Amino acid sequence: MIIRHTPGRLLLFIVDCSVLFLSLYGALFLRNGYLPDFLDFINFIPSFTLVIAVTVAIFYSYGLYDKPTLRLIRELGKRILTSQILSALGAVIIFYSLPTLGIAPKTILLLYIVISSVLISVWRRFAFSIVLRYKKQTSIIIGSGETFNNLVEELTRNPHTGITLISKIDVDTYNMESLVTVLRTTKPNSVIVDMRDDRIKPYFGELYNEIQEGQAVLDIVDVYEDVFDMVPLNLINQEWVFRYISNSQRYDSAKRFIDLILSVPAFIISIIFYPFVYLAIKIDDGGKIFFVHNRVGKYGKLIPIYKFRTMEDMETNELNETKKISRVGGFLRKTRLDELPQLWNVIRGDVSLIGPRPESPNLVEEYNKTIPFYNIRHMVRPGLSGWAQVQQHEAPKFGIDIKQTSTKLAYDMYYLEHSNLMLDIAIILKTFKVLLSKSGI
Repeated sequence: MIIRHTPGRLLLFIVDCSVLFLSLYGALFLRNGYLPDFLDFINFIPSFTLVIAVTVAIFYSYGLYDKPTLRLIRELGKRILTSQILSALGAVIIFYSLPTLGIAPKTILLLYIVISSVLISVWRRFAFSIVLRYKKQTSIIIGSGETFNNLVEELTRNPHTGITLISKIDVDTYNMESLVTVLRTTKPNSVIVDMRDDRIKPYFGELYNEIQEGQAVLDIVDVYEDVFDMVPLNLINQEWVFRYISNSQRYDSAKRFIDLILSVPAFIISIIFYPFVYLAIKIDDGGKIFFVHNRVGKYGKLIPIYKFRTMEDMETNELNETKKISRVGGFLRKTRLDELPQLWNVIRGDVSLIGPRPESPNLVEEYNKTIPFYNIRHMVRPGLSGWAQVQQHEAPKFGIDIKQTSTKLAYDMYYLEHSNLMLDIAIILKTFKVLLSKSGI
């Protein structure tokens, strides 16, 4: 049994959709001056379903279905406001660009936007306490080392994880002979255990008794991944690699079809921007248009990555970036137009739309020396965006950064372990949110 937040997310989704459809009903009531009958309401549902789908996608991209961390709760008001503004703009664009939807008069749309904004804001401010109230459980955690300490710290300081620690047993200092007494006197709902610690294995019989009495015994790695959305690097070994890499590789080949369906039309549309970018760069400094740099791709193969040039046209050392961004380059980076040529890389099969971001050969060589299992991220096709890019708030930029790159690898490993279509969709939605923000990728 793994502690997952699926029930909470499902409840949020169901209530959100209910509130949005209720807002439509309220808009029809205010517009017409009387309660609409069932058939009148049903006639508007097909048209507004697209708007509601876009709204829910924006909510997801802005993290309103994420686990309720302290950071998310602090930013809740800001995220709701931003999501509602984008949802309102999306609704206006949909109805005015698709007149065949037949919503007339547009007063109904305006009333729907106002009512849904108010109702969603009120509902969401109470949502976390409603969702988490029934999920609270008491737990004992048994382990040692960095993973154990990090998890204990997060579960202790963040009451919104749904877990209350009633006992923390550090195997390095605890007398394990007292474990039976602790289990019998505290009666926890679950026991979180480092299954890989040989010092704990002699007591697996007692833990088995807990299962028979209805308590859950959880692997510390599963709980860590659920709380942090990353894999604890210090617990990765050859067994982990053999277990999950084959799964991600099978999915990697299935993704190729999706990549082509999405990237080919996107590349054709992007060609519209090429003449304007060409003129802007030539007027700015007269240098070359494209910047081609080698990156490490699948199985360690070097691949050329194409971008519009944004830096000064001069040589540089990737281990110590010294070039400056040009005037046009700053605009291209801010608008992400410099990334458009990479759609050709997707079509070629060098990269995928979603996957670990490809790294430069020089940096890979250094990280292979210092970060265990770093080269595992090269067992799958790299991507234009990835789990690390949408999750990591302090990503390494230029030069060598062992700490931040280790964190990035932990996110990459999580993606390798959980690779599937739904996770890719989640990354795509979150990527759009990042692109619209100032944070960048």
